[in-house]
Amino acid sequence: MSKDSKDIILAVLKYSNDSLDDEIIDFSKVNEDSLNVSYSRYCRVLMMMVDEGLISGLAPITFVDRFYTEYKPTDPSITLKGIDYLERNKISTKAYAILKEIREWVPGL
Repeated sequence: MSKDSKDIILAVLKYSNDSLDDEIIDFSKVNEDSLNVSYSRYCRVLMMMVDEGLISGLAPITFVDRFYTEYKPTDPSITLKGIDYLERNKISTKAYAILKEIREWVPGL
């Protein structure tokens, strides 16, 4: 069930960006079940994303018996900062794949 937090961030940002043309962004398509992560990890990653300004339109809900904040989507959307983060990580992923392929071609690297 463990999934890298960066994978969760990229999945949520990609879905949010791809859904900009939709009348309503259905955040249930990027919930803890669809991402195959624990609910506490999902909530904590959303908190990081909101704190960093990558997404907006999530209302924090706190409970006395929980050590993390839950979020209710009110009008979820990717921000300009989120789009920039998504683009930077697409570029770095492509560059890593190219470098990895070059390393396989050249012995001793």
